[in-house]
Amino acid sequence: MNHWRGKVCVVTGAGSGIGGGLARHAAAAGMHVIGADVDEAGLRQLEATVRSRGQSIETCRTDVRDEQAVEALAAHVFAKHGRVHLLFNNAGVLVDGKSWERPMRDWRWSFEVNVYGVIHGIRAFVPRMLGQGEPGRIVNTSSQGGLLGGGTFMGPYQASKHAVAVLTETLYNELALEGQSVTASCLCPAEVSTGIWKSDRLRPVEEHIHLGSRSERDFHDAVAGAVEKSMAPDDFAAEVFAAVEASRFWIVPTDAFFRGVLELRTRRVLDGLPPPATADAMQLFAQTKAD
Repeated sequence: MNHWRGKVCVVTGAGSGIGGGLARHAAAAGMHVIGADVDEAGLRQLEATVRSRGQSIETCRTDVRDEQAVEALAAHVFAKHGRVHLLFNNAGVLVDGKSWERPMRDWRWSFEVNVYGVIHGIRAFVPRMLGQGEPGRIVNTSSQGGLLGGGTFMGPYQASKHAVAVLTETLYNELALEGQSVTASCLCPAEVSTGIWKSDRLRPVEEHIHLGSRSERDFHDAVAGAVEKSMAPDDFAAEVFAAVEASRFWIVPTDAFFRGVLELRTRRVLDGLPPPATADAMQLFAQTKAD
């Protein structure tokens, strides 16, 4: 029996990457999907793909930085469907580079999308979901970087994703006190083949990020290249839905590298030591891949 058939799923950041994979998987499972993004071309492509398969989808251009836009999205969805069973607060962007050299517009953009986008989703949808009288789950997208120590040149991104992780823990405990069958999960992807390392495509040209040093550019190009060769969003979406069906709160990587780095960071916190250096993480990465 298909648990999801006829249910309602909302995905922000649905125009590409993980959000697109989640939207396509939900539609294939028989859900009514509402995909939201600022990427209108991406939404058109998503809608065409899903509808060509005879599946249900509606797309709405929504800037999650705008509280009223997210509120309007929630009002529209509940007016049309009366319920939401899965909400993926997934829209996200990546800003990298030396922390003290990032202009404030980069820091604001990162937090407005990654953190305030989630907050706006919680405020607009959770009260309605609590009143719908049916089970629901809010899945907030953090990152493995939202649990690990600060990586070099990753200040804006990791700081925002750590905020999402702890916010989702709080949300889970608050929902548990409500006596309703609405709960939360924290999604912490590792490497998935998305365009997040090209987030600038969503900004005006004059706001594109310029990395000042060779080491920053080399780091950006190396990681972006590795991400392009990693897991496809549709394959990842299948894993996410399996975790949701298993009622898991933490949807995290299971590989030895993630676990090793998380344990290394935790030991250093408990022992009062400085954070692991990039070289330590790279050495652990090489060891786990060799094993």
